[in-house]
Amino acid sequence: MNRCKLLVAITLVSLGLGLSAPASATDIRIDLSNLVSSTPGNWNNIGNVVGLTSNLIDFPTGAATGVSIAGFGPWSHFLGDDGGTFPNQDWLVQPATRDGAGIQAGQTGSYDFAGLTGASYRIEVVSARTTFNYLNTITVGGVLANRTFLGTPVVTPWASTADGLALGNWLIWDSVVPVNGVITLTDTTTNTLGIINAVRIVDSAPVPEPASLLLLGTGLIGAVRAVRRRRG
Repeated sequence: MNRCKLLVAITLVSLGLGLSAPASATDIRIDLSNLVSSTPGNWNNIGNVVGLTSNLIDFPTGAATGVSIAGFGPWSHFLGDDGGTFPNQDWLVQPATRDGAGIQAGQTGSYDFAGLTGASYRIEVVSARTTFNYLNTITVGGVLANRTFLGTPVVTPWASTADGLALGNWLIWDSVVPVNGVITLTDTTTNTLGIINAVRIVDSAPVPEPASLLLLGTGLIGAVRAVRRRRG
C-alpha cells in the first residue's frame, strides 16, 4: 500500500469512528433526598442517602453509566430551599434544591462516586438552605473547590444560606482525577448542621462531536489530494 492509499484508509477509519462516537460527555445529575420532591427528567433522585445506589443514569441520554454513589456517615434527609426560590440556571433546576442530605453539628459525612472510567471530571456541589445558615467544609478528592459558578471567591466554610441560596451560587472542582475509579466528596461541620442538595459529575474532556471529526477527516482528504497533485 503506497502513502496516498494509507492516508485514505486512515481518513476513512477516522470518519467511521467519528460518526459512531457519542455526541456529548457523560453528565450525571444527582438530587440528594426525596424528602420533599424529585427532580424530573434524567436526574438521579437518591432516596437512600446512606448506602449504595448503583448504575446512575446519564442526563442527556438516560442511559445507564455504571457509576454508583455510596453514602457513609450520619446522613439523613433535610429540608433545603423550602420555597424553591433558588434560580433555575445552567444545569440546576427546581426542585433539586428543596431538600438534601444533611449531617448534624460536629459530624462528617462522605459520598463515594465509583465506576468513573474517564481521566478527569468536573464536580459541582450545591449547598442551599432557607432558614439556617449551615456552615459546610466541603472537599472533593481531599481538596477545596477552585471556583464557584458565579465566579465569586470560594468561601470556607461554605454558608448554605449566605453563600449558597442568597446568591444562587455553588462550588465547582475542575479536573478531578479518580483514584481507582472513585472520587470522594466529604462534608464536615463544626458549630452548625450541614447540607448538600445536588451534585453534578461531568467529563472534563468531552468526546468530540461527529461534525468536528468529519471536518478533521475532510482536512485529511484534502491533504491526500494535495500530495497527488504534487506527484501529478
